[in-house]
Amino acid sequence: MKIISVKAEAFTIPLPRKFHGSNYIYTHKKGMFAHAKTDSDVSGICYLGDDFGLGKQIANAFNEDFSKILIGREPADLANIWDDMRPLVRDILGDRRVALHAQALADILCWDLYAKGQNLSIVDLLGRQRSQVPIMAIAGYYSPHRTSINLISETRDLIALGCSGMKLKVGGMSVAEDVERVKVVRDTGGSSFNLAVDANQAWSLKEAIEFANACESLNLNWIEEPVYWDDDINDLAILKKETEIPICAGQSEVTVAGVARMIEAGAIDICNLHPGYVGGVTPWLKSAELARQNGLRVANTGEPQLSASLMLTCEHGMSVEIYHPDRDPVFPLHCPAFAERFDGQIRPVDLKGWGIVPAEY
Repeated sequence: MKIISVKAEAFTIPLPRKFHGSNYIYTHKKGMFAHAKTDSDVSGICYLGDDFGLGKQIANAFNEDFSKILIGREPADLANIWDDMRPLVRDILGDRRVALHAQALADILCWDLYAKGQNLSIVDLLGRQRSQVPIMAIAGYYSPHRTSINLISETRDLIALGCSGMKLKVGGMSVAEDVERVKVVRDTGGSSFNLAVDANQAWSLKEAIEFANACESLNLNWIEEPVYWDDDINDLAILKKETEIPICAGQSEVTVAGVARMIEAGAIDICNLHPGYVGGVTPWLKSAELARQNGLRVANTGEPQLSASLMLTCEHGMSVEIYHPDRDPVFPLHCPAFAERFDGQIRPVDLKGWGIVPAEY
């Protein structure tokens, strides 16, 4: 089976309200789709989110440069295809984010084709390790005039949606105010509600330690990217020694080597390397294995169209992170077999490849 055509395109969908994180605002759901056809009538499809507003540039790079490496190749030749694409990310004057996302699209598309060519889901291709994985929602975004009452309502809505927990946004208010927000969600969700927090690198080391100390009794699953990026590995290692709460980071790394440095420094308990930021699922799998070998766990950050499969193949995976449909209308539309079965857990579905299907907006 050989690839005969590929194409990528960017998309932008307005959201019903603004979603404020600690130091950013989302007003649209942006991303890129990629499609492929083969000489065996097997078609591939995948998509990635676009956090940086670079979707058009990413699609152009895919169509103009990365496509040339894919045409005529057998999708099963994943490792060699990934290596052959690597020179395209080394333009020292180019925007590395564009090239890495284009490479990620190509890699993820090849995985879809490879699995479908074997008449398998990604879960069964990689090896099913778990029958179900908890679902957590990335939520609790800030916005003007939203109060603790809104947070109570949002937590209840997520439970009704079928989520077993929440990854709460923090870092956008004072430490004391954010601690109170954590307490509101814990009280509303109850002791069995999975609760993690994500600061998106918004705190100094001092603030991160203050927050962790104040939350020691609140049974947090993890604190994600708590400190500024300036000296994050060193600061994370110090923070990890100061708290019993697991530390999660790796999302902002762009290589497996970067993750290895975090692990060697004793900086993390959980690795959440992003497939889009690092050039695809192929390096993500390497980082997941590296984490396993070192007794660490893995998490995802968004991209549930990938993690709904990947986390079922990792015994050391934490959960599948989704968004409320108001924040991410794409996942329910294009992955309905996963998205329509929420009861606190994600389970394997009877679809080949990633289980992504075309849909009309």
